[in-house]
Amino acid sequence: MNRSTPVVWVLGLIAGLACLPTVSAQQEKFRHAETIRLVDVVSDAAALVRQKGEAAFPELMEKGSRWRSGDLYIFVIDLKGMCYVHEDRSLVGKNLGELKDPSGKPFIQWFIRKALGPTQSGWTHYRWVKPGDTLPQWKTTYTKLANTPSGAVFIVGAGLYNMRMERAFAVEAVDDAVVLIRQMGPRAFPILKDKTSEFVYKDTYIFVVDSAFVVQVDPPFPGEEGRNVRDYQDVNGKYFFREFFRVASEKGTGWVDYSWPKPGETIPSAKSTYIRKIVVRGIPYLVGTGIYRD
Repeated sequence: MNRSTPVVWVLGLIAGLACLPTVSAQQEKFRHAETIRLVDVVSDAAALVRQKGEAAFPELMEKGSRWRSGDLYIFVIDLKGMCYVHEDRSLVGKNLGELKDPSGKPFIQWFIRKALGPTQSGWTHYRWVKPGDTLPQWKTTYTKLANTPSGAVFIVGAGLYNMRMERAFAVEAVDDAVVLIRQMGPRAFPILKDKTSEFVYKDTYIFVVDSAFVVQVDPPFPGEEGRNVRDYQDVNGKYFFREFFRVASEKGTGWVDYSWPKPGETIPSAKSTYIRKIVVRGIPYLVGTGIYRD
């Protein structure tokens, strides 16, 4: 979110997400072992903070423990961004609330917003410099809210660099976009295309198509905006936009598999796209994002 983004949408997002269907922990399945490990470590660390409160912080800082292993380390901040646990001890005691990645993504603010949402957890994607390197890489962080016995509230999280995509990431991104569009209508479209927003990361982006198959949002391909995509086919002859609308019409939401080149490439890759159908101020839209399966 950049400075031009209306602040009120953050509050609207928190309220609006409560109206969206949630997936239980037992139903949620991750494809990759690294994702499962990350979620388990953060969940256990959050449970420790809930049980012991601030007394858990020294344990979470122990080098060589499961809380600090390889590139993975637990951090703890409060709702204002003050840091209490971090691998980099120089950051402990500092307020990180205004920290942004090199492209301007205010990822600490996203940690806080997601922790205050109905699931009290969430995924955030941004670029950061890996220790020992000089160039920023994509990092994916999972965070959870932790209420302590004393009444203090903290956010516990950890991230990994260059994580492989999971369907859960796509579902969360589309749900966030849906809340924003419901609140702001077409005024949300520039935010969805903004590279400093949370909606554009890696080779993933939010797209929006109206009921006439006309593209309203397509960040990597702005030349497509305003075009009718009803007859677009993949290399196998699949009319995937028609399939998006069929699934949306029958189920309201769902997944569609097809082949499509990654941004900047010409050779098709296997892709799965998650879509939701919404009606905003009487106008139907299809909102979606895709993940490449290779």
